[in-house]
Amino acid sequence: MLYSATNMALTMTNEAYLSILECQLYPEGSPLNYGLVNSIQSAKRTSVKHCDNINFYQRILHHEIDSLQQARLLTSQKVVTSGKQFIYVWDLKNTLVRSENERPAAQIKLALDDSSSSIIGPALCVAKNKQIVVNGAENGYLALWNLADYQTGSNQRALMPRNKNKITEDPTNKILSCDCKEDSTNISCTSSRGNVIIWDYRTNKIAQNVEKAHKAAAMSCHMNPHKEHYLLTSSADGIIEWWDTRKMKNVFKNSEPSPLSTFKQHQSSVNKVSWSPHNNELFASCSDDCSVIIWNTEGINKNNNDKQEGAKFKHTGHRQKVLDIAWHPDPEFSKTIASVSPFVSHHGVSGLLQVWRPNINIDLMNKNCR
Repeated sequence: MLYSATNMALTMTNEAYLSILECQLYPEGSPLNYGLVNSIQSAKRTSVKHCDNINFYQRILHHEIDSLQQARLLTSQKVVTSGKQFIYVWDLKNTLVRSENERPAAQIKLALDDSSSSIIGPALCVAKNKQIVVNGAENGYLALWNLADYQTGSNQRALMPRNKNKITEDPTNKILSCDCKEDSTNISCTSSRGNVIIWDYRTNKIAQNVEKAHKAAAMSCHMNPHKEHYLLTSSADGIIEWWDTRKMKNVFKNSEPSPLSTFKQHQSSVNKVSWSPHNNELFASCSDDCSVIIWNTEGINKNNNDKQEGAKFKHTGHRQKVLDIAWHPDPEFSKTIASVSPFVSHHGVSGLLQVWRPNINIDLMNKNCR
């Protein structure tokens, strides 16, 4: 699993590193099946670790040494990272270097346009099978690159987007997150004004634009990988909303947004929501309140006003705000989650990665969420 978090890769020397971690996990039912599988502090020196079964596989000094915004796994050997000027595609087989200060070369660079004024935004997503990369730029555009357009051996400085669409005209209304699916041409995104937007890149048209879907900044979105029309969004006021995109009210009809259900148990900003890749009813959320909650939507009464309904388990192992989460992609570890938070010490700010699984049957239990 690969994690990323804005402003967490900076060391005391203001150098941005991408850490690739190798982790040995134990199957459920194993005598070594601990609740907290691994916990590791990401620091510049590879010797700083809390577990014997986790190792630094690679540490890459980023091209933009003062900026590493996000990282996403494209394949088992390819990683996409975003700086401020470019998005980079790394081939991990060709990034090994001879010394710590040597900077490897990215395989492909992606740019918004030919100018140097356009700035890459924090929203980044990939569709692995389609080789598609999407970014929500600082200038309000959603930009889509197809890596199949890159010509190996060419002299092109950077690959330009195949599609772009101006999502927001207001320069203060920033695109904060985006998500795409393998079997859909829709890209969902959220903004700092609480808007939820769905862009169909095949037709290059806005399919949905729900203004003020959240009363605060909409921090995250994730489309259900199993059910085509289900979408989760979260906001800075601790609210999670579950949508059916066929029933989202369009602002052009002057109607109020109507999510299927609203969840409220976090006490602060919900920074990430993520559907389980193995169960179409489960999702996880992480928050500034230092917790991760696993939810089950099965059997939820969509007309019920109980916003804590569906919460199954709360992980409280972090002492700082939790910025990112990821489910393990292997069905054998279907309930294993990685979560990351800042780690503050006298050396500065680094990152703390925890890999864990709940110690209950989250499909059945509801009383262990505290």
